[in-house]
Amino acid sequence: MFKVDFINGKTIAWSKKDSKIKAEQYRDYSPRFYVGGDTSKLQKSRSWLSQQEGVEATCFEKWKPKLSKPEKRVLRIDTSTNKSLKSTANRLKKKFGRSTFRFYNIGFSPQFRFCLQQKICPVPEHSLSRIEVEMSRKAIADNKLSEMKVNGEKLGGNKNEAFQNFQQKWMEKDPDIVLVSSGQVLEILNTFIQENDSSFSLGRLNKFQQLAGENTVSSYGRTVHSSARYNIPGRIVIDKSNSFLLKDATLPGLWDLVKRSYRPMQELAWGSIGRVLTSIEVRKAYLEENTLTPWKNWSGEKPKKASTLHKADRGGFIFNPEPGIHHNIYEADFASLFPNIMIKKNISPETVCCSCCNNSKTPELNYSICEKQRGFISEVLKPLVEDRQEMKEKIDNIDNQEKKKDIQGSIDAIKWLLVSCFGYMGHAHASYGAIRCHQAIQAFDREIMIEAKEIFEGSGYRITHGIIDSIWVEKKESCEKFTEVCKKISKEIGIKLEPEHQFEWCAFVPRTSSKPDISTLNRYFGKKKSGEFKTAGIEVEQRSTCEFVKEAQMDMIKALDRNMEVKDVVDVLKEKIKLLEERQVDSENLIRTRRVSKKSTEYKVENRGFTALKRAEQKGVEVKPGESVKFIVRDDSASSLDRVRMNFEENPSYDVEFYRKKLLKAAESIVSPLKFSKADIEKMLTPEKTLHLDEI
Repeated sequence: MFKVDFINGKTIAWSKKDSKIKAEQYRDYSPRFYVGGDTSKLQKSRSWLSQQEGVEATCFEKWKPKLSKPEKRVLRIDTSTNKSLKSTANRLKKKFGRSTFRFYNIGFSPQFRFCLQQKICPVPEHSLSRIEVEMSRKAIADNKLSEMKVNGEKLGGNKNEAFQNFQQKWMEKDPDIVLVSSGQVLEILNTFIQENDSSFSLGRLNKFQQLAGENTVSSYGRTVHSSARYNIPGRIVIDKSNSFLLKDATLPGLWDLVKRSYRPMQELAWGSIGRVLTSIEVRKAYLEENTLTPWKNWSGEKPKKASTLHKADRGGFIFNPEPGIHHNIYEADFASLFPNIMIKKNISPETVCCSCCNNSKTPELNYSICEKQRGFISEVLKPLVEDRQEMKEKIDNIDNQEKKKDIQGSIDAIKWLLVSCFGYMGHAHASYGAIRCHQAIQAFDREIMIEAKEIFEGSGYRITHGIIDSIWVEKKESCEKFTEVCKKISKEIGIKLEPEHQFEWCAFVPRTSSKPDISTLNRYFGKKKSGEFKTAGIEVEQRSTCEFVKEAQMDMIKALDRNMEVKDVVDVLKEKIKLLEERQVDSENLIRTRRVSKKSTEYKVENRGFTALKRAEQKGVEVKPGESVKFIVRDDSASSLDRVRMNFEENPSYDVEFYRKKLLKAAESIVSPLKFSKADIEKMLTPEKTLHLDEI
């Protein structure tokens, strides 16, 4: 099975075998949830529930209400539809009081709930056919079907011709997976079908569903927009604009996560990393541990002494680098440090500060960690860490490039889960999280990094930089071999310290030119001994930087590498400025990207982002908070809408002085480790003037 649809009260599962699609209706499927509380009150609620619309059956079963609790009787409630499940839970809460019962297994998405209850892993044995449909934002705004691309090929013609062309490609492919640049593409196609009374249907059943409307939320101080989600029966819909995971991992990588979580591909592709991680936890809890998932996790932080709270909130290990250019630098990273701490130290909500042990195992904080049971979170993360490490070790020996790409996709997909598992442990709504676990992990991190630092220094190295799980060291003449020291640390700590990069030189960028002795933790660049360059945090890595400035900055780094002379960097800068002034730069390479956080009416300052937003609206393109605008700065001194031009406008001119300043800023990042400021660069750009006798 690869897809399940809920249509007019029917549950239909789709599977594929020998290139044939099979639809099976599950007539006896009833979405269920569980309620815990006082037995007499549960019995009373059962009588009331039997009379409620949407409730099909109730019964008592034994489940663990919490990881650390023994099994107890809870009330199971079977409902007729996914919609009636939520409404029944809300009515029950309202009828008997909010704090009377604890609710379990409520907040699951429909397809995921089905796979859990039926114990079905929604990964097909046979490959699925797929089609990719794209439209630019401008084409969507203008409703131009002719601009639509199917598998990279533009449809062309008038509206009717374009649709006929689309229909032919669709029927030839009969796709199982539909990748769209935006959900609006499907809406445009369905609207055309409805208006023209066509017998053609996008789905394998003649039904088009909107699952959710568009939404804008604030997450960790960042405004994020999700476009409306649509469903077409019998086919997996993946909206690329709504899928963070697909941008950073391949489709095979996502299938690996589907197998681990039981969350079907359509739901997994649009889900957040935290949602996927929770799905893996829920699957293990429900199917292997006989444990229910609370509707909301109410595990708050317990009172602490001020001294303990100060230590608990310190965060991970930080060692500030000294700004400047350093030679013979080696970088090493602990392999999946936080997940490995959680595994090795047995950190889980039911094991940290348990009631049965009093061993004060957590450094500084003296939290106890249970010695009588293995932690649930440890068992969830262990296969992820081990499988990823195994894939990393064998990928270099694989010659088949397609297979290699698939394995890399799985490596990258798992990486995102491991990166976020620590942060999600401290999230207020994490189903299996607890702030005390979050604090304990960081305490172990600090201890591990200090121990690694001391071993490096004892082996003759000097520490130049350290942050969370990475450490940079400078090699001296009488040092032990770097790889041997890493092995020694790995053995001592029990977590593998992997030699990551060897640099000929590495430049740590100061915070500002006015504070040349204060560094930033995540802004550096350097040349590896392999000849490659590595950059972090500087303009070439920033999303808003245009391609022209990115390429110019990389050329500046290469110029600096030749002789470590500022003059060589400034020579490159002069060349790039000359190209700008002579109007030889393609406008495509000057496009800037800016994420907008508000509606145009909410802006108080008319900055470039606001101007681009207003101009997009003028051109008929609606940009929602959380979405990005792409534009070229035409005249930065102009007022109103003449300041910028949108990326889809033809032959836009550009503001030479604006882009010159951006080049200058990029150059400053490169020469600031040598204690050169923007003012110093400006002096070097200004040609010396020869004075005549009569001017003296």
